[in-house]
Amino acid sequence: MRTQKNQIALAELKFSYQALKRPLDVSKARFSFKLLKHIACKPLSRHENEKYVLFVNERHQVFAWYKVQGYGKAGNCLQQISGLAHASNAYGVVILKYCAKKTTVTDVIDECFVNLVNDACVKLNIDIVDYIICNSRTYLSYREKCLSN
Repeated sequence: MRTQKNQIALAELKFSYQALKRPLDVSKARFSFKLLKHIACKPLSRHENEKYVLFVNERHQVFAWYKVQGYGKAGNCLQQISGLAHASNAYGVVILKYCAKKTTVTDVIDECFVNLVNDACVKLNIDIVDYIICNSRTYLSYREKCLSN
């Protein structure tokens, strides 16, 4: 059963790669935000969130993306992110949290999630390039926030 789930996830990953006409440089968070606006084109209700993971090569170019399913269960989410990153030979990942809130702020849940993903990816030698929280108008980048402090 697990093999079948991984095959389905990899098939979706392959499709998303084909949806990208060319690799997209995400060395700056605004490029990830622009890509998210393109792939998450539907409006969300007030309390809805979606998470996407962008798989990047060593030049921080996105070659594929995946909409994370069931991210309320941290274990499943970590398996999806780390497993797909490892299977696709990704150098690193960018995690995008898309929400309908008017402000983009970090909270304890975001910080715990970033730490859990980081711990899982470090074991597989996968870099967490950035964690970006955004709505339809703006974004907040963990990397930019940490670099500015």
